[in-house]
Amino acid sequence: MTSKTIVQLRTNFVGVADATFTFQRQLQRRLREIDRKALNAQVLVKRHGKGLAGYGVVAQSFREGAQQLQGAATALQGAIQPLILAFMQTLRDTHQLDKLNALPDSVRKAAQGLQGTLPEYEKKLASHHDQSRRASSKMRQALARFESVVAELEYVVVNGRIEAALKGDGHASLAQVSSDMDNAVVQVRDLLRAYAEQIEKVLP
Repeated sequence: MTSKTIVQLRTNFVGVADATFTFQRQLQRRLREIDRKALNAQVLVKRHGKGLAGYGVVAQSFREGAQQLQGAATALQGAIQPLILAFMQTLRDTHQLDKLNALPDSVRKAAQGLQGTLPEYEKKLASHHDQSRRASSKMRQALARFESVVAELEYVVVNGRIEAALKGDGHASLAQVSSDMDNAVVQVRDLLRAYAEQIEKVLP
């Protein structure tokens, strides 16, 4: 294992940690915004009564979609933590092996315990590589599930905008709520895709 490899591992780990922190912070803010927009749609429907009865189904779907997004975000968070832990363990083992391998032969021969330590760390490193691959697989599944939920909500949003357009100019507030919901969902979709592309570069 070369020092260049360790530097690359450290860079990858820091990159994942930084990207994850930024993603989670922005995601929570945008999910709260989507939930507010969905609530606004429901309030609007209740305020206008039968005049927006047809839009009530869309408003309810907005709210359910917002809740599903939160569930997908929670699942993604659960997949991120094991991945970060596996990266940390791999980096630690790699660094330790590099230090041991860098010792002069005379030192390693004099300290007989080191002969058994090297294989032990190599075994740990292989185990943590396996953990990283399993964690990466679960991470990809969680990202795919999240994208699926976003796609479903985008479909609901399109229906909402069509429904709002059919109501005519008399319900400009309805059109605004639908447009706001659309923008909020698109922002989450773009945020998720950017994060997925960044993470994919370092996943084993």
